[in-house]
Amino acid sequence: MLAMTQDAADLVRTLARRDSLPAGGGLRIVLNRTTDSLSMGLAAAPEHADAVIARDGALLFLSRPAEQRTHGRTLCAEITAARSTFYLDR
Repeated sequence: MLAMTQDAADLVRTLARRDSLPAGGGLRIVLNRTTDSLSMGLAAAPEHADAVIARDGALLFLSRPAEQRTHGRTLCAEITAARSTFYLDR
């Protein structure tokens, strides 16, 4: 399963608060089959078949294909005053 660093959890919580997501909202990652790439966006709740990863109040939702693609990897974040970025690491 995908792991999440503390920085990534902090960024997910910050984005959820900024967009006023309801309790139980978080970041959803899906696999775009047309481009064979991962996409992410904020979601008010997970989809029915999503895997849910929680860390310190941050919620991450993974579609089944995204879960398979990211298995054994870690969602990281780089947070600076100028910008914040998510990335995957092994």
